[in-house]
Amino acid sequence: MDVRFRFLRWRFISYGVSLLLVFGSLILLGTRGLNLGLDFTGGTVVEVRFSKEVGISEVRRAVKEAGTESFLVQETREGTYIIKVREGEDTRAVKESLLKISRYDLIREERIGGVISEELRRKAVFAILTALGGILLYLAFRFKPLWGVGALLALIHDVIIVLGAYSLTYREVNLEVVSALLIVAGYSVADTVVIFDRIRENLRVRKGLPLEDVMDLSINQTLSRTVMTSLTTFATATVLFLIGGYALSNIMFAFVVGVIVGTFSSVFVASAFVLDMVRVLSREEVREETA
Repeated sequence: MDVRFRFLRWRFISYGVSLLLVFGSLILLGTRGLNLGLDFTGGTVVEVRFSKEVGISEVRRAVKEAGTESFLVQETREGTYIIKVREGEDTRAVKESLLKISRYDLIREERIGGVISEELRRKAVFAILTALGGILLYLAFRFKPLWGVGALLALIHDVIIVLGAYSLTYREVNLEVVSALLIVAGYSVADTVVIFDRIRENLRVRKGLPLEDVMDLSINQTLSRTVMTSLTTFATATVLFLIGGYALSNIMFAFVVGVIVGTFSSVFVASAFVLDMVRVLSREEVREETA
């Protein structure tokens, strides 16, 4: 039997690591909270057209020099710049700071109110819950319901830890980050499905082996695929995180953390949970038969 490493023998240590990270993240989210961006808090949108050609890095620098902590700068195809600042920031100071770069024409200035922000928050929560529900139904249909619960547990584990990392670093959470979280969730599930598929195949072929041995064998057989996929994704995300600029770096942070915890949870959380739950349910069936 081609089992090079007994992953599931270490599952109780992995449970401890996971619980530490999850509870630590929940404590951070409860005490420190998230640095919600303009999409969720409301604020002001300013669009300007400069009299001379300027770079987006100059605009960002000017906005930052105005003392603005939470902002987003976008360049349009028409050659204008859209600057979004969070509720409570001094837009007058921002406009004065922009004059240090060049004279400009103010195209528009409008406020995003709390009603719109509340609607965006509801839609973001709805998108996450819908995605989680769809994934659970898919996994329950493709595998057994218990396996679907294991994969969903690993997914929730990953999302909580990534959010905890955002809370710890106090990076801004906006709609783009929510999209990144959904992608991380999909990545985690895809990795888990590959392992579960191999476990299901081996259960048919190697009927005499204990479940733990079948799972260890399956994890080892898919290990090269898991490692190569994770490393290439992690390397790409890390490069973009380091040199991608403010906005892209903020999004890539979710991928950098998500790939690490997603790979860990696919091996140690999802499979380990299914193994222990099967054993618990088997013992319950034996008790009922002997009662």
